[in-house]
Amino acid sequence: MKASSLTAKTIWDREDAHPIALDTLLIERYGANWLAWEAETLSEEIQKDFGPVSGLNFSKIEACKTLHLVDTYWQRWEVFVWCTMPCNSMPPDFLLMQVPTVAQVLASVDAANRIRTDVAFSEEVRLFMANVHRHDGIALALPPVSFVELSPHDFALSPEQDAALKSAWAKRDQHPPDPMVREQMARLVTVSTYLDETRDRLREQLHAVTHAA
Repeated sequence: MKASSLTAKTIWDREDAHPIALDTLLIERYGANWLAWEAETLSEEIQKDFGPVSGLNFSKIEACKTLHLVDTYWQRWEVFVWCTMPCNSMPPDFLLMQVPTVAQVLASVDAANRIRTDVAFSEEVRLFMANVHRHDGIALALPPVSFVELSPHDFALSPEQDAALKSAWAKRDQHPPDPMVREQMARLVTVSTYLDETRDRLREQLHAVTHAA
């Protein structure tokens, strides 16, 4: 689907719809009322006022509803995952464990911060995020999860290499002399690029659904 064809009516079955764009449309149309509606009622109202909504996008809406109403996204790692997957256009699996990537974690927290910033992440969820970083081999936690504590030892980095990595990232130096630091920088650039792309997509979608009928 071309960007020019994206409107408040066509976004609902678009796979790459940003959850915050959907959330914004719901709030503009229904205020806070939709947060109290049953899933069936909400689906019927969306179809009546906008058009068909895909199952994936309804999962994004449900994730946003969770963020609005309860604190469990910030408190329990499994709820964090169930919301993180649809925030990255992947259906949540409530039976099998899904492991998000670091990039997906950043995009999820970035979306959550646009809904609420009044809840701190529990130690449980912080540790889960740290484990995701270890799983992906990414030794530096970037905003919006820079609060995640990581040990250079877990990534086979010396204190000097850890300091060099932080310095290289601060200067966006993608060619530091140390090969391990250089590899870490490449991974960080990939993660950061993904987050930037999700933010750009949100800006484009908000502009389109606000200015197109």
